[in-house]
Amino acid sequence: MMSTHHRAAMRWPFRVLVGAFLAVASARVTAQEVDRLAAAKAVAQKAVSEIAAAEKAMPAEYAAVKAAYAAATELHVALRGGLKPLPLNSWDYTKARHLLVRAGFGGTPQDVAKLHAMGLHQAVDTIVDFQLQPAPNFPFEVAPPQRADPYKITGAREEPEGNKLQRLRLWWLKRMVESPRPLQEKLTLFWHGHFATQYSVVQHSYTFYQQNQLFRDHAAGNFGGLLYGIVHDPVMLRYLDNNRNVKGQPNENLAREIMELFAMGVDQGYTQADIKEAARALTGYTYDHFTGQFRFVTEQHDDSPKTIFGKTGNWTGDDLVKLILEQPSTARFIAGKLFAFFASDNPSPDTVDRLAGVLRNNQYELTSLLRNLFLSEEFYSERSLRTQIKSPVQLVVGMCRDLGVRDVVDYAALEGAIRGMGQELLEPPDVKGWREGRSWINANRLFVRYNSGSDLLRSIAQTNNRRGIDVVALLDGKGITTSAEVVDFLAKTCFVRPLSEQKRKELTDFVADLPPCTQWASQRDQVNERLRGLLVLMLSMPEYQMT
Repeated sequence: MMSTHHRAAMRWPFRVLVGAFLAVASARVTAQEVDRLAAAKAVAQKAVSEIAAAEKAMPAEYAAVKAAYAAATELHVALRGGLKPLPLNSWDYTKARHLLVRAGFGGTPQDVAKLHAMGLHQAVDTIVDFQLQPAPNFPFEVAPPQRADPYKITGAREEPEGNKLQRLRLWWLKRMVESPRPLQEKLTLFWHGHFATQYSVVQHSYTFYQQNQLFRDHAAGNFGGLLYGIVHDPVMLRYLDNNRNVKGQPNENLAREIMELFAMGVDQGYTQADIKEAARALTGYTYDHFTGQFRFVTEQHDDSPKTIFGKTGNWTGDDLVKLILEQPSTARFIAGKLFAFFASDNPSPDTVDRLAGVLRNNQYELTSLLRNLFLSEEFYSERSLRTQIKSPVQLVVGMCRDLGVRDVVDYAALEGAIRGMGQELLEPPDVKGWREGRSWINANRLFVRYNSGSDLLRSIAQTNNRRGIDVVALLDGKGITTSAEVVDFLAKTCFVRPLSEQKRKELTDFVADLPPCTQWASQRDQVNERLRGLLVLMLSMPEYQMT
């Protein structure tokens, strides 16, 4: 018998969501209606999470609620714009894994199965609303540079910059592997590549830690807030020489890159005159080396009128951000970059316009765009599935997450492997960031990928005092009894799509001489060595290099 509480909860999503979305169907939407829509959606999302536990006891009712939620989403897209959502009956295990890999770094078959069982909408909500997941408890301490005390002959020795930098890299890598909020870390990585800066130029680990936290705090927040943060960011100000941008001698570096690379794109409706005026608006924006804090030096700021994008005023750097956010090209540029990162390269103009509309209609709130993207047919289309070459970070972190490794002792080995493959955290090649896709693959790098993956599988140190991936533990309790079942399970772990029959047979033959599973515990080391060899073969396949 269904309880009164569950019956009431089951009615909430349909009653609140559909009613709220119908409220915006009129030609003129008032501010109050928009506020009610946002509030209703929040209530509905809470209600959906409350009834998830009732699914097994009430499958028919639960299915009806999910259908109503999907119908309401389609109505919302029809009324407010965005990409067409994926039909509920198209949601399957493969698409659940695609979501977990692209919106994070991957996960075990159990992680994927759990996401698949949620259904499309709850799965996307779980990924996107990561702030509802426990915050990872990974403390990190780094101090700003010490100011010399002229009255002291000796003092405490300051930690070398190189040590601070390496600790910061390993701390971030640990977050990517272990955090219960994978999308937050994936977006932090995206923004680091988008707002690219190089430690070798700035050489200030404390401000790099602050910048990394800026990207994390605003990961799926408001793009406008993030852009405001960037023009106050000591790393960016130093990297693009804005600390030398003063009244009477403007430096155009930050003004140019904020338009061309960070917010609007190349040749998107602005002129060289706009860049020069924007540089004047940014004069006086600098930082204090010893505190690592932003400083606005009034006497270095050009306070005379400036004309930017055809508007004249006594603009500051903050005003410049506001003017940039008003330009139509800004939403399109950011929407296109996010689609290319999460889905596929070269999106159609219509796709970009639809996503840009979502961004503009939600005042640059990134969560709305990400939710629409991860619910869309296009995200799960053949153009998106298994079409991206994994970056070194995605390859190594994804291997750990796919194989359930969450307790690494020596992250330096992982960081060294990533660097050997051509990607160095906090050191992208230049202000344009990393070149994704085929740039990660050449004859030398492919060789390093295969060797590094093999080395990590066999030697990665974990807290259980074992070295190498414990594949026996990964297979334990899965009901696996034959070599074919071993291959099928590990293929499900490593690949987006099933293997061809020929490759499946070759891999099955490789482990055909495994002892019976009842003897695995007593022969753990020998069995693990054989199974790691199987994983090495899998990780060396072209299919594993794709996501």
